Amino acid sequence: MRKRAVSAALRAGVNSRTPLLVTLVFTFLVSTLVGISGGIQTATARDVLRADGTQRIVISSLDSKGTFGPLDDERMELIRSVPGVEYAVADYPSAIRTPVGTGMPRLSLATHSWGSYVSPPITGGSVAEGVLPGQVVLPARSQGVDFTRYLGRTLNFGYSDKIPAPPVSEAGIEEVADDPRPLRTDSAVIELEVIATYDHRWHADGPQTAYLAPVTAARLAAANEGKTVSQLRETSNAERVGVLVDESHEPRAVASRLREMGLGAFRMPLREQKMIATVHTWRYIALGGLLGGAALFGVFTARRNGSRERVEHRTTTAAAVALAGAVPATALGIPGALVLRAPLEEFLGLRIDHWMLLPSPVWVLLGILLPALAAAAGVVGERASGRFRRG
Repeated sequence: MRKRAVSAALRAGVNSRTPLLVTLVFTFLVSTLVGISGGIQTATARDVLRADGTQRIVISSLDSKGTFGPLDDERMELIRSVPGVEYAVADYPSAIRTPVGTGMPRLSLATHSWGSYVSPPITGGSVAEGVLPGQVVLPARSQGVDFTRYLGRTLNFGYSDKIPAPPVSEAGIEEVADDPRPLRTDSAVIELEVIATYDHRWHADGPQTAYLAPVTAARLAAANEGKTVSQLRETSNAERVGVLVDESHEPRAVASRLREMGLGAFRMPLREQKMIATVHTWRYIALGGLLGGAALFGVFTARRNGSRERVEHRTTTAAAVALAGAVPATALGIPGALVLRAPLEEFLGLRIDHWMLLPSPVWVLLGILLPALAAAAGVVGERASGRFRRG
């Protein structure tokens, strides 16, 4: 009896190959997508939603995002006047580099204003008081340099200066008046104290980013454009504006009000939420494919055996074959998600640990049992429809 059941199961797998393979492929996809969605959710909750992330709004300068007109000083005053806005930080990106003669490898870091985006996960030092003028937050490692060694130290960084008379200090940048002579690009030096380092796998602003006090970032950007800080803020378009909403107001309502003003304003977690929703959608599509394929496999099993076997035996046969295939397919989905960890980190700019990609036990059981249950249901359904047709 047992040998006959095994033989029947093997015949079912061979003769109903297509729906069985469809079932196993979708079982693998369900297991993989469950791990991916769990990893994204965990990383987002840890690195985006923490530290007031849910109360933050970002305003893009792009027309495609809904911003009409420049994000200049006048616009900034309007943004700060909106009820619920605790503070708003304009971001004027630039770059710093290690000067020759410091013993450090030559490297360049993009600069952004601290507070214009959700803060990265700090691995060393402290930013409890924010980033003050003359301070910098660096990635823990970048381009072969371990910046944790320089915590608490003041380093010389070079930057581009297109003002005719190069300033000798950070404060000197703003003191330079208009000059009728053609601008030339010089290399100036600024001293910055390394007060903290962040996880280098965080790269929402790019993989090599230094965070400065807003006034310092603006001064470097102004020097790079050959302007004073006042000229920069009055005539240049900020790349983005970071907005913190006070706890008594709903960020969704504040973002809506900003959009009514012609600003492309979005809550901070929006990108991650959209990606999580997309992964969930594909997961349920895969789940539907799993159930449909397994049910079709059960139908084919019932039709092939006809009336030679009892319905209970055909049901057991279909369920056994589906179960036997679902176990390795579900197991293979776990390393499938782990293989995608690095691309996910690269796309999100968030650190995703291996354990985050492990599916929950509930979904593992569902991935194993649902194909067997759907296959059995397919046999029973085909049997019932056959009786109805004969009746």
